[in-house]
Amino acid sequence: MKSGKLLEELIDIAQTPKTDFAISMNMTPSGLSKILKGARLPLLKEKREFSRQAAAYFAEILYGYGCYTKFMNIFPVIYDFNSRYELEKFLSYAIEYAFDKDFDEENNGNLSFRNRKESFMGGKTILNMFCVLVSDCITDNHGIPLEFYSNIPFFDQAYSDIFPKIKLSNSRKRERSAFNYFFKMSSIEASSGDFKNGLLSTIVKAQEYVDMDLWEITKEMNCSFLLLKGEFLLIFSLPLDRMPLMTFVTDKGYLNIFINSILKNDAKKISYSEREMAGALDENPYILSRLTDRHVDAVYNFIPMGYLVEEKDLESVKGRETSKRAILDFFRGILDRETVFFMSVSAMLEFCAAGRAVVPFFGTVDFSPQGRIQYLQRFNSFINDKSSDIVRALDGEQPKTAVFCLQGLNVIYMIDHNYKNEKIHCFETNLFHDILSRKIENSEMRILEFSPDLWQVYLDAVSKNLDGIGF
Repeated sequence: MKSGKLLEELIDIAQTPKTDFAISMNMTPSGLSKILKGARLPLLKEKREFSRQAAAYFAEILYGYGCYTKFMNIFPVIYDFNSRYELEKFLSYAIEYAFDKDFDEENNGNLSFRNRKESFMGGKTILNMFCVLVSDCITDNHGIPLEFYSNIPFFDQAYSDIFPKIKLSNSRKRERSAFNYFFKMSSIEASSGDFKNGLLSTIVKAQEYVDMDLWEITKEMNCSFLLLKGEFLLIFSLPLDRMPLMTFVTDKGYLNIFINSILKNDAKKISYSEREMAGALDENPYILSRLTDRHVDAVYNFIPMGYLVEEKDLESVKGRETSKRAILDFFRGILDRETVFFMSVSAMLEFCAAGRAVVPFFGTVDFSPQGRIQYLQRFNSFINDKSSDIVRALDGEQPKTAVFCLQGLNVIYMIDHNYKNEKIHCFETNLFHDILSRKIENSEMRILEFSPDLWQVYLDAVSKNLDGIGF
């Protein structure tokens, strides 16, 4: 974003008269007007002081609890400011960066702004510049989807004051960017408990903002990085004193070399969109039957999955009949076997309120209020006196996902709030089953005792009041 445009936006956010801002900057209104219109820039030697002074002015007016939300339109990547000083420093970096770009453009690129290498040291500086740099590219591309590549260890203790603090804007006006993340499974399995506990929710949350594809690697990469294709590369390192260092590279030649080295790496994609999985299922509907041959140890349902959907419910849904039967057979196999079946109360309430049952690769099946009762009653044939051992109800908020835990394979399924975009991640590990089991053992997820009698009480409550159910 050009410096004049950025200042205009900040003036609008602050709802302050331009004359007052000009006076605070010891300028005439006409002088400020020329800067806002891009007719002139501050002298190069005055750039930093101008940026600092302007930032102090806006921070004084705008700082307050949760004030970062006011800036998310111009900084879609930002963080929550703990003090007025933090906001001031952030705005100072942003304004000075915008001036640097304008100075380079005014000098026809002779300042090599677009072909530079620069390093930033320390958590606060990196946090500020990371948000400024990524936000600038997102806003400059006017909603055009971008393509990111990264292997940043977001939960590394050395970066605890940086990445966990970042907030993202999920503006519906902006197409989600592609985010390719590379990881080594053994490194994640060996990571700290805190990281593991937040892993599932992090994966699910990230999908709200970006279209994320996960790539499993067998060898660690030489550095930690974030690459925005065609724009810049951020390289992260930890010198001997463990002070984080971020190097900003814009040289197009080097960016091409770097991305080619990534693509040549021995990486296996473990993420699939609905189109990719539906295509594979059409070509080979026996894929799912081969999965169930490995036995499904447990399923965790935090979204209203359509296990009870029947062929007649899918008659109006587009797709091959063989693929539909494959999905139904997969669901039926889970219910018929000795699979531990966890269902969250929130997912059950969601189904009863909206009447939507999720069927992977085919979207949702909608049921009328009366049809919802009949649909739920189908579960009666699968429960008995032993159901309390394998059917569990979970209370409390959980990530909006379904996790299928096969022997040596954990499959994470997600669908967005509009029930349109699906994503599946296939991890060849028991990690997520272990994480969720441990949470239950530690009472981080509360289990409600299940029995046929309790299920009937639930059905009766649903029948009486679909909009206000209790379990």
